[in-house]
Amino acid sequence: MAKLIVTNGDSAAANIRASGLKGRVLEWRDMLHDGPVPASDSLEIVSDARADYIAQALGLDFGEVRADFAQRDGLISAHIAYSDVELWFEHDLFDQLQLIQLLSFFAREPERVGLRLMQADTYLGALAPERMPDLAPAATPVTSLQLETGRTAWAAFTAATPEGIAALAAGHMAHLPWLAPALRRLLAELPALGSGLSLTQERTLRALKDGPVSAGHLFGVVTGQEEAQFLGDLGFFLRLDEMAFGAEPLIAGLPHTVRAVPTFTPSDPPGPEQAGYRAYASSLVRLTPAGNAVLRGELDHAGVNAIDRWLGGTRIAGANPWRYDRVTDQVIAPAMALS
Repeated sequence: MAKLIVTNGDSAAANIRASGLKGRVLEWRDMLHDGPVPASDSLEIVSDARADYIAQALGLDFGEVRADFAQRDGLISAHIAYSDVELWFEHDLFDQLQLIQLLSFFAREPERVGLRLMQADTYLGALAPERMPDLAPAATPVTSLQLETGRTAWAAFTAATPEGIAALAAGHMAHLPWLAPALRRLLAELPALGSGLSLTQERTLRALKDGPVSAGHLFGVVTGQEEAQFLGDLGFFLRLDEMAFGAEPLIAGLPHTVRAVPTFTPSDPPGPEQAGYRAYASSLVRLTPAGNAVLRGELDHAGVNAIDRWLGGTRIAGANPWRYDRVTDQVIAPAMALS
């Protein structure tokens, strides 16, 4: 029987395929750190919600996105057709959320013989294909403790309030060494006390203090400050959109929202269908007076712009949303944030 290798996305999957390692490779595509994630044990229910969000947020065709999820879910649900299933995931938030989804799924499965986990502290998509066989021996049998932690973490992530995430983030789990740091980074995307900015947004505004920067270059500058980079360009651009198109814009210069960028297949040289992306990425972004006021502590972004987004199962909306105190590492409930 064949082996199934599940990993975080196209780049990592392409490297594994090109490496000569035997087995079918499955890309687990989903930026779970953005948009609603329902508290459900059903892959179908979760995929319905995720496809709807991704299609709306990025201007994609719902049917195509949902079909991609259906193919993925069908393959993982048929895992008993494989003698071995290996989960290859990195240390960053993007991967750790995908990992806990899969661990939670397998925790409920009656049959999981041959399930193994390869945890990497480097970016699989950035490695040369010939490096992949060196990682294969690091795959070890998934333990009951890892499965139970994944199930608990997935339930906390999809809960309607973030206290469960905070409780797990405060601990240390040697069996899943990068989960707690990833969850702490996730909490930092909650609006901060005072400014109402996520950590990514605060870093963005500070990067603009010395003058305009193109959106594409800004992506590199801001994500380069991460200990474990997790945001792709489109996820970062969604954060720019929230600051650019609210009632009190904190930044200016974007030609349109990222949702207006048509889908395309990258080519060299770039085709005409890539013009929308190039226009967005090359646009010069600058601070507005409101953006400067937020940095000075005189304006609250979450309040004046009545933000509306999600952190897993928690909706972050209105003038008084859930917040995060980055000094004390505490989540602040809406009622308490008023006092």
